[in-house]
Amino acid sequence: MLKFNRIMPKSNSTTLVEELLKTIERVGIKKTIERLKDTTHHLNNMEVLQEFIISKSCQHFLISKNMFLTGRRNTHNRTNAIGVSCLLLSRHCKIPQTQIAKIIRKDNSNVNKYIKKFDNLDPKFKEDLKIIKIIEVIDNEITDFTNELNIL
Repeated sequence: MLKFNRIMPKSNSTTLVEELLKTIERVGIKKTIERLKDTTHHLNNMEVLQEFIISKSCQHFLISKNMFLTGRRNTHNRTNAIGVSCLLLSRHCKIPQTQIAKIIRKDNSNVNKYIKKFDNLDPKFKEDLKIIKIIEVIDNEITDFTNELNIL
């Protein structure tokens, strides 16, 4: 028997086992296993996509991933990479802002500000137009990437 007590409190592990047994009873063990594998595969693909989005943002704004995640200076390139990443993680991964905040190691309120700002860029301004074009390029790269891996 698996030891769930190390991972979860007893009430959660009991609930998990009960729900698992109910599911097996309803749909059978083979379908339950298939569904669990599909879910795991989907979650892994989401993590890969999230990593891809952050990497591409860093690449296009010429910063390292380390600077992106742990840097203290608010340079234009770093700020733009973080903002574009927040926007694209929200659009493509369909994850809540709290989860985006954990991924990029920022406060929830900052993520909200980044998404609003970068979703409402004005193409009439030269700097905004550059960022809009980068977002479009990364959007296309994400589409190619997801098609290539046949995810989402």
